[in-house]
Amino acid sequence: MNAIRQCAMVLMASALAFPVLASALDECVRIGDGAAVLRCLNEEEGKANADLSSAESVAAKRARALEQATGRAGAYAALAKSVRDFAAYRASQCAFIKEAMASGSGGAEAQVGCRIDLNRRRVRELKF
Repeated sequence: MNAIRQCAMVLMASALAFPVLASALDECVRIGDGAAVLRCLNEEEGKANADLSSAESVAAKRARALEQATGRAGAYAALAKSVRDFAAYRASQCAFIKEAMASGSGGAEAQVGCRIDLNRRRVRELKF
């Protein structure tokens, strides 16, 4: 009993010490039934895709402006490669997440949640 109490205390303390951002799937699961979760994920994916597209556009403009200001080419091409590489990584990583769902139940939702989470992270990364 004492060991269980100590374990619980350690878990509570670590939860307070290391706050974790909720994933898109976690956010949507709180809504309710399967149909509502899927609807939430689809809406959030649409927002995340729009935010990513906007962030990529802003980054491209900044890269072009940097090239013009410095007279050095390369920033835009590097960004374009990064955009392509990120899209490939996202597809592979989220396919892995789907396949890692041992029972197969919830795999499609986890895959969409993965895409949302990675898109959100990428948007933050592009704000340099």
